[in-house]
Amino acid sequence: MRKILAVVGTAVALSMSTLVVAPGAQAAETDLRSFAWSAEKDGRIHVLYEHWERNSLPSDVTVRIRAKGSDAVLATLGLNDADSCPTAYDCLEQQFWTDPVELPSMGVYAIDLVVKAGTAGELVDRDNGELNYGLDPKLTATADRRTVSYDHRVVTVNGTLVAQDPNTREVKPFTGASIYSRYMLRDQPLKTVDKAGRFSLPFEFSGYEADERINVWFQENSASFPVSVQRQPLKLTVDTPAGSVTAPSGSDVPVRGRVTRTADDGTEKPAGGVGVVVGGLPVTSTKEDGTFAGAFPAAKNGTTRVGVGQEPWFAGASPYDFQLTTAATSTFSAVEAAVDKYRKVTFSGKLGVTSGSYPAGTTGQVSIDHSTDGQNWSSVGRFTAVYGATFHQTAPTKGGTGSYWRLRHLAAPGVESRVYHLGRAYTEIRKDSVAPEGIRKGTRLTAKGTLMQKSGTTWKAYAGRKVRVYFKAATPGAAWKELGTATTLTNGTFSKQFTVSQNGTWQMRHVDTVKTHYASSGREIPVTIR
Repeated sequence: MRKILAVVGTAVALSMSTLVVAPGAQAAETDLRSFAWSAEKDGRIHVLYEHWERNSLPSDVTVRIRAKGSDAVLATLGLNDADSCPTAYDCLEQQFWTDPVELPSMGVYAIDLVVKAGTAGELVDRDNGELNYGLDPKLTATADRRTVSYDHRVVTVNGTLVAQDPNTREVKPFTGASIYSRYMLRDQPLKTVDKAGRFSLPFEFSGYEADERINVWFQENSASFPVSVQRQPLKLTVDTPAGSVTAPSGSDVPVRGRVTRTADDGTEKPAGGVGVVVGGLPVTSTKEDGTFAGAFPAAKNGTTRVGVGQEPWFAGASPYDFQLTTAATSTFSAVEAAVDKYRKVTFSGKLGVTSGSYPAGTTGQVSIDHSTDGQNWSSVGRFTAVYGATFHQTAPTKGGTGSYWRLRHLAAPGVESRVYHLGRAYTEIRKDSVAPEGIRKGTRLTAKGTLMQKSGTTWKAYAGRKVRVYFKAATPGAAWKELGTATTLTNGTFSKQFTVSQNGTWQMRHVDTVKTHYASSGREIPVTIR
């Protein structure tokens, strides 16, 4: 609902029609800047209109009242004293009353504003406001709590709204009326009063609030509830590192422990989602059970502090201090690198130290570097290596005919593996085909092609190599099956005959390679039998 306000003004004269049907579709719909609402005066309900239009006068405006969800017009009202404004600008921000409204029963009705009613230029702003047809409304509200915490984050305001029926003066639930509310300096969604006159408004807090106030109101009735945030104390327990730690410079040292909170009932419970900070840097957050496990960079010697970050629902915990000593001792050992027939580049080896020790679980960030000339390097991937443990890692970039590779410790300058020159020759299956097409079931077809190898910048026939022929039936879930092999001739060609029995896809593959060459696969060729 756009603008529903409660304003008390001066009395004015009256004009109301009998029940009529809303005009037809010839009236154009619009969205006026002006707005209207209901107001009570001298025991009667009126419509109060506030003018904000620059292209029309208040004297051009008519108010129509409808039951919500219906097109039937229950009342048509003019604005009193509307002729007092010679121009639209003279009337800006002015308010005009209608005569009292008489409606069939107590309730909430829709207000339409009509400009130049009955003319060819008629404009209708439907549902511009609400008319609350009830006298002397009374709002009663209570809040179920005045303090919120991690354990109890929602404040629920429950209340009732009643009013006098303008026709019978009987006090009844004000069903359908809209309750307004505000907290955190923001208006909240409207809440509609139910048939019993009740409403319930939940307000969820985030913990970042200081002292806050919830306000609910209906017209001139209001209730206000102050709410405060109760912050629960935290307790930090660190299992590792111990009181003093020696670690390789640039390594990541493990930190583990637990954070608990003192709940509203005074018991100690896990604190989940709490940030853990080491040396001023956030490193991890606690799990649901309050435990945490992370790592911090061994960057400089001296006292290092473990603490918790600023959390909305909690007070801080006492920090934990330890002494850190670093040394430039990192090194790679037993590193091996290879490229397989499918162009996959792999590394294995260990990250360790030249002397001294390190806490169990210490890690380092390792870059996989690539170069085409052995001089200019770029990182193509990275991984985490555990000190003292063998790593096995695949490069995200495939190998080529010949290039250079190395490993590099990202946080320890100068710590690199030796350089590896890796590469194989490309192979390629060309002119692969399965003939003849449209073959009959039970007859023979020929799978053939040519296997080539790349030598420098040219391609040459690759003789004496095995080519495998695969088939996958055209049935759901079918897998590739090897049907046979052929050996390439001196010109690189190969062929093999097979008896065909069903529809499916054929493919030739060179996978029986030597260490100097890559594997290759031909096209997937569909064959349909007659």
